[in-house]
Amino acid sequence: MGFLQIGLKLLPYIVEAVNWVEKFIKGKGSDKQDSAIKLVISMLGIAESATEKDLLDDSKVEIAARKVIDAVVALQNVISEREKT
Repeated sequence: MGFLQIGLKLLPYIVEAVNWVEKFIKGKGSDKQDSAIKLVISMLGIAESATEKDLLDDSKVEIAARKVIDAVVALQNVISEREKT
């Protein structure tokens, strides 16, 4: 499976993690991002256990996932601002 295919499969989990963290975690910024990362890494761990494969290097996944979380949150903020006007 190519890198892009793996990344696209992870994207919905990252978006879902951001949504759950926004609903249930108090705090701001890095606290919420850390919680979302823990959730994504946990989901990846479950997938790795189920498939009995090491799907991705966890440290590299974390770095990439943090960047995606920043982008998802920025997009959510823009959408939220537009809905207010």
